Amino acid sequence: MKKRDILIIGALLLAALALYLFAQASFGGEASTVVVTVDGEVVLRKPLAVNDTYEIRQDDGSVNVIVVENGSVYMKEANCRDGLCIHQGKMRSAAKTIVCLPHRLTVSLTGEPIDTQNDDLDVIIS
Repeated sequence: MKKRDILIIGALLLAALALYLFAQASFGGEASTVVVTVDGEVVLRKPLAVNDTYEIRQDDGSVNVIVVENGSVYMKEANCRDGLCIHQGKMRSAAKTIVCLPHRLTVSLTGEPIDTQNDDLDVIIS
């Protein structure tokens, strides 16, 4: 290898590291809400702080079981043909997304709080 080749490889590694750090800083923020979408429509929005198991059933027989525990979320079961969504692991930050392509389902984390009453009032003080 020539000196120029080593410099090019080093520059590429530095650029990759910079992109990784930028993505972590931009999208890896504090997550508080689990959002599940099917075909782009939100079907589930739950707090990440509450440990629970959610079963998403679709009209075509598709079933996904999503588990929220200890501040992380993962896909426990899915009846899709490839099962890749099960092997994507636990997700703790908004930088990662779990995707089940055969069921057109995505699981993501967001820092947006859940609006339980659909109004803008938090507290009334008199």
